[in-house]
Amino acid sequence: MKILYLVTKSNWGGAQKYVYDIATSFSARGHECVVGFGGNGELAERLEGAHIRTHSFSSLARDIRVFKEIKSCVDIALFVYHEKPDIIHVNSSKAGGLGALIGRLLGVKRIIFTVHGAPFREERMLLSRYAIYIVTWITCLLAHAVITVSKQDERDIARMIGVSKKVTTIYNGLTYDLLPERTRPKERTTYILTVGELVANKGLAYALEAVSMLKNSGKAFHYTIFGEGKERSKLERYITMKGLHDYVTLRGHKTNLEDEWHNYAVFLLPSVKEGLPYTLIEAGRAMLPVVTTTTGGIPEIVRHEETGLLVPPKDSIRLAEALSRYMDDRNTAKKHGTALHDHVVQHFSHSKMIVETAKVYGLVGKKA
Repeated sequence: MKILYLVTKSNWGGAQKYVYDIATSFSARGHECVVGFGGNGELAERLEGAHIRTHSFSSLARDIRVFKEIKSCVDIALFVYHEKPDIIHVNSSKAGGLGALIGRLLGVKRIIFTVHGAPFREERMLLSRYAIYIVTWITCLLAHAVITVSKQDERDIARMIGVSKKVTTIYNGLTYDLLPERTRPKERTTYILTVGELVANKGLAYALEAVSMLKNSGKAFHYTIFGEGKERSKLERYITMKGLHDYVTLRGHKTNLEDEWHNYAVFLLPSVKEGLPYTLIEAGRAMLPVVTTTTGGIPEIVRHEETGLLVPPKDSIRLAEALSRYMDDRNTAKKHGTALHDHVVQHFSHSKMIVETAKVYGLVGKKA
């Protein structure tokens, strides 16, 4: 069985990790997997390291440019025609729409669309949000099946006309073969961690406002952010303006963070828009207590006062209060971190994600 995966960008984010995990898993099961994407980022490097065949579309990017869209459409059509896949699995709005349309026109037997957080929930002009909603709806109509990564996304997508019977939720998952060491910094300083792209959707400006409040209240902490993105210069200006250089470090992108998690006491994810973030599952695997927001599928991972602390998006004061609580009450922090670990191990496993995806592919009972 040949499976073709399409995703718009080749950087390393949640959608790209998902594509990598799915493609490598089905390749290991004997299927021929090919991945197409825009650019030549970390996803490309990782897939090549895993001996997965790739194809980069120079014209495929997130921003809309009319002539590039035409070229992307032609390039993807030629690629699909040449590859003749049995299944096309599309991810993200642009690659999803183009891939699903071309797949239908070329008679691909099975087209799957994964929604990584409903894109029309992003903060944009109203007209843009309507346009994205329509594109998402058309993509869902063109697909034979739609996967959402959270029940919240499933509810949003299932409201679309003609789509409800196609939609199923399959949670992102990790492997838990190696349990984390339960050593944490013992000193008075609380080390706080965020991992994510430096983009507006991650709400990092609100996190910096929150830690500025903590600084002003005399709390002993250090906040580290791993990631890169177009908001970096804005965040650097805020750090300078608020005198946070001794309290905040932008570490940039790091390929492997497995050796970092045990160095921190609290994980912070201040997002204003999410699907189902892998980083929260990774925090749970590392037994870190989590402060995060109620957006998207986050409450399906983090249950307030049980497996972490939830606050409304864009609320710096509540973020600061939640962080302060964990700093002052380390017993509760440890209790929540342990409970989150137990929760993600039970509900967010890699093996379950692959089994459920195989069912959507129609591979159950075949060589799956």
